Amino acid sequence: MTFSGAKAKWLLAGAIVSLCLNLFLLAGMVAGRMHGPWGGPEGKGGMVMATVPPELRSVIGEKLKARGPEFKQERDNMRALRLNVADALAAEPFDPAALDAALATLEQSAGKLLHHAQEGLAQIAAELTPEQRKQWAEGWRKMGPRR
Repeated sequence: MTFSGAKAKWLLAGAIVSLCLNLFLLAGMVAGRMHGPWGGPEGKGGMVMATVPPELRSVIGEKLKARGPEFKQERDNMRALRLNVADALAAEPFDPAALDAALATLEQSAGKLLHHAQEGLAQIAAELTPEQRKQWAEGWRKMGPRR
């Protein structure tokens, strides 16, 4: 099936808006989950700290806090990139290529943030005792699929 004319323009606009919303929500979830040094001050909030059993919160919290500056830099970068997306959306005349480029850059930044998070978790896990890793693993299992 092919689309042309006004129908094609509306379909393209809808697809772009949908993509923007999905990326915006993804970036918001990542940024919200990574608030502060991976879970906020004193282990409040955040996906990572939600996986940590109470007896390990101080140990893991301190290790996460030490990694905070690199996350702040990438979060700040993502905020600026979201403004670029907003500018591309508001531009007249509308330039789909400019929007695609802004969204691609935002996606790369979100990928970097996730990569830093995964690297950090691996490094922290390597510094824990086997018993501490088992305790932490139980927290991750509790965060498994929701039904």
